[in-house]
Amino acid sequence: MDRLWIDAHDYGVRLLRGGSEPWLVPATLGPFCGELVGLLQPYRLVVPVAPLLRADMDDEVDTAAALESIVDSSAFALALETGLATLAHGAGAGLLVPMLPGPTMLGCNADDEDALDDCLATLGAVLRLMLGVRLSGAILIDEPDPIAREAMGPLHRIAKHGGVDLRILGEGLVSVGWNALEGVAAARETQVRVPADVEPEAVLARLAALRSPERGS
Repeated sequence: MDRLWIDAHDYGVRLLRGGSEPWLVPATLGPFCGELVGLLQPYRLVVPVAPLLRADMDDEVDTAAALESIVDSSAFALALETGLATLAHGAGAGLLVPMLPGPTMLGCNADDEDALDDCLATLGAVLRLMLGVRLSGAILIDEPDPIAREAMGPLHRIAKHGGVDLRILGEGLVSVGWNALEGVAAARETQVRVPADVEPEAVLARLAALRSPERGS
């Protein structure tokens, strides 16, 4: 399998940083992802932006208002800009794919049309901030809810205007569990999240087996 999009963020945080989140010190994000690229040799390395967005949302009830407050802050803009800049100038920059959480992944109720629109508008502002950084040319959105997916037209237009390929996880790019990888066709683009608690030797062994030329398609 040579078209594997790997989300190893939580795994890398445990293995390489002893549980310390790189987004909390954005200047360390690029070196962190560079280490993961060297270790895992992915077709694409998925870089979740969710840890930065969620950092100050734990105790908030109104998701849309909390998200807007965070994104409007100069501290957030600086952290995002710094983190993305370190990615662009780090090892494997052309393999990196930032991933935004969709509205429901941030706690927004997709059945509340006004709240959904507000969340999407704020995510659109984040997306605009991301467009100036050239990495792999793609940005992922993790959104499982079909109602929220249907409402993402504005985000697609922002991405298209910025020359970025916006992809929804699960649409075209199949997402599978770590233990289900062997059943996926070798030539198919596939996204997988490496669990944080898997032993390093087991991770490398599984990836090596998937890349074996003896593996059929």
